[in-house]
Amino acid sequence: MATNRNMSRADYETISAAIAESDDQDFDARRTIAFNLADALTGTADRFDPVLWLSQCKVGPASPADVARWTKRLELRVISIGKRRRNSLDMGYTNTEQYIDADDNPLEWERK
Repeated sequence: MATNRNMSRADYETISAAIAESDDQDFDARRTIAFNLADALTGTADRFDPVLWLSQCKVGPASPADVARWTKRLELRVISIGKRRRNSLDMGYTNTEQYIDADDNPLEWERK
């Protein structure tokens, strides 16, 4: 796999899918791994969205505030993402407390 500076969206999705599909494993351990990886990836990838990625890992329930409390680096990324206006990338959120999808529906964080 490429280093995290060269990771594509497919690489991120492969990792998050592996975490999500290991649902027979210890939930707390999966959540810790997902949050630790989110923190590491936040430090190296400018477009990495930790809130969306953790949602894809299915390690909820969690909120943007939970992500922000994990480490200072994640907190700064969540604040940064929340302040952005929608642009051509249409990242799908309006502020640091509520994240929405492309259809303006709140993202679900419930564990399935």
